[in-house]
Amino acid sequence: MDPVILPEHDPDQRPQHPAGSINLTRKRRPFFIVAALAAPFILLALIEGCLRLLGIGGYPPTILKVGPVSRETLVTTNVPGAGSYFQRSQRRGGAITEQSFLSPKPAGTIRIFLAGGSAIKGFPQPPAFASSAFLEAMLADVWPDRRIEVINLGTTAVASFPAMEMLAEALEYQPDLAVIYSGHNEFFGAYGVASTHSAGRRPIALRFQRWLRRLGLVQLLERLRSPVEGGEQKTLMELVVARGHIPPDDPLRQAAARNLHAHVSRAVRQYRRNGVPVIVCTLPSNERDLAPIGGDDLSGLSAADRTRVTDLVSEGRQKLATDAEAAREKLQTAVGLAPRHARAHFLLGRALFALGQHAEAGEHFRAALDLDSMPWRATSSLNDALRRAAAEQGALLCDAQAFFRAASPGGCIGWELMDDHVHLSLEGQAQLARAIIESMTRLEGQCRVAPEAVQALAPWAVYAKRLGDNLYDRYAVAHSMRVIFDIPFMRASNPEAFERFDALCRQYEAGMSPAVLEQVRQWQRPPTHTGLQRPITAMVGTAMIAEKRFAEAEKLFRVAQRCVPQYSSWNCEYVYRMLACRLALAGSLTDSERELAAQAVQRGEYILTRSPEHPGLTHRWVGRLEQLRGRFKESIPHLRAARQTLWGMELVATDAALIDAYLTTGDPASARELIEQGIRDGGQYAAYYRQFLASFPPGAGGESQP
Repeated sequence: MDPVILPEHDPDQRPQHPAGSINLTRKRRPFFIVAALAAPFILLALIEGCLRLLGIGGYPPTILKVGPVSRETLVTTNVPGAGSYFQRSQRRGGAITEQSFLSPKPAGTIRIFLAGGSAIKGFPQPPAFASSAFLEAMLADVWPDRRIEVINLGTTAVASFPAMEMLAEALEYQPDLAVIYSGHNEFFGAYGVASTHSAGRRPIALRFQRWLRRLGLVQLLERLRSPVEGGEQKTLMELVVARGHIPPDDPLRQAAARNLHAHVSRAVRQYRRNGVPVIVCTLPSNERDLAPIGGDDLSGLSAADRTRVTDLVSEGRQKLATDAEAAREKLQTAVGLAPRHARAHFLLGRALFALGQHAEAGEHFRAALDLDSMPWRATSSLNDALRRAAAEQGALLCDAQAFFRAASPGGCIGWELMDDHVHLSLEGQAQLARAIIESMTRLEGQCRVAPEAVQALAPWAVYAKRLGDNLYDRYAVAHSMRVIFDIPFMRASNPEAFERFDALCRQYEAGMSPAVLEQVRQWQRPPTHTGLQRPITAMVGTAMIAEKRFAEAEKLFRVAQRCVPQYSSWNCEYVYRMLACRLALAGSLTDSERELAAQAVQRGEYILTRSPEHPGLTHRWVGRLEQLRGRFKESIPHLRAARQTLWGMELVATDAALIDAYLTTGDPASARELIEQGIRDGGQYAAYYRQFLASFPPGAGGESQP
């Protein structure tokens, strides 16, 4: 075979194509490039669309439209919406108090939204005693001709970014005023710069991360990741800390102040563009009675000076109780050697306060707070950021920090107004409400408060009594604080605080009856509560009914029904029990009390049409409320429906009410049939049904046929 000879390459030679084909390929090339680049995004969009159809992706709203009520729409604050800001474990995220209101806003209503973290939410006080409750009560006295709604968006353990995003949602619901009380959680709250739920150090990074996690694909990957969630026995306060030591010169401190300023400024601009005034509050903290929480770093000193400072601080602390002057001398020397030693400043402040040098003591208390390496309290730079945001954006400043100092002994804030480091005592809740109202005297328009109206407000204790102040909620607060101060880093830094609240709990317990004390112990156990925490007043009130202490129980249930969602089976239950106590005391209900029962029935029936979580309980209490109204026939369908999902003593109690309804409506046969069924199938509870049979009215009829 002859060898094949290949022709030499000719660079000018081109492949032969049909006429016009080269121009067509060149025209299509950009299209193919764009299509190739767009294909992954189109695929992602298709996947995202499919995931959204499956309910994966997006965020639940913090303010949820539930459904129509008469001519309005029922709206409620939504716990899952607030929980969506917690990235690592929404199940252990912070919670918002569920409140209901109507849209559009009823005529003659002033609607105020509060936004921030757990301090404005009211923790550790129950919702009935939060600053929002005091504000509503005080404004009702200021404007008796108006309907006042104070809607509290405060959410546990959130930094300013989530708080302001929630406030932005509220713009749709006709606010007349917004109050911002946010900044304590800029380090350790959700979207804080040193939190396990951090999303970056700059506002743009936080917004991008929030947008990214909205995607269904991202949420699916998070679900499939199967994270190990340890620390189930830990408190939320422990779970949110990513960095436990932040020195005074750490860049995170500048980042926290920058974020707070940016987020509050953005929220104020949004509201002012919509013609809604905004009040920005500075943040008081426990300065006088809470030592720095973080440890002090003495690594910059020589070994000899470290030893000397440590000894001086220890000796100064020991002498505080007996010789304040000697303590001052030692602690001043320690501060001179270690100017950034937070605990030395705090103890020096205590010594100076004991000597009556209050102004100088305040300076050292503030230095201790700012130098604290675990900044759970808003630092001076954070409060300055709030002041700048208010001034630059035209918001009204409520200097709550200055107000609290003026109301505190020696101008230094302590236990009188604070329950821990940042959360307000009962009096503190009332004082914050008053500070906000005093700021409202500088507003223009319909939300302006006349100065003379502020002067006419009653003392804080009068409002506390009106709201239902009681020993058991005070006990619950003390117990909550005992838990907080039993956290290792809190107990190590402030052992006296744990001892204070432990002693207070024991003091309260000493005056409780055995039955009440058992309910209090039960209230402390986590299994007692599923999701929302049952009010301690409701559990104690139940024990008091058994003891026939109806007057005391009625007051407790009056508080309890204001501590749970208005549209809930618990609210129906507590309204029923409150009215049942009044019936036991007076022998009959007034027309206004019957109207309360009717309103609760309407809410209960509305719940039953909107996918209720506990239909059996809702049916049970709606049925019982109908009986209070004398509508026994109408109670029967509810009580019969309740039987389908209840068991144990709840079923026994429901059957007792149903037997009463049958007898009252002239159907003894159904009553006897129900009793005999209970005897036959009741197991350990059959004895109760035998008692029902023994007390069956003679001559009522309804005997079973042989």
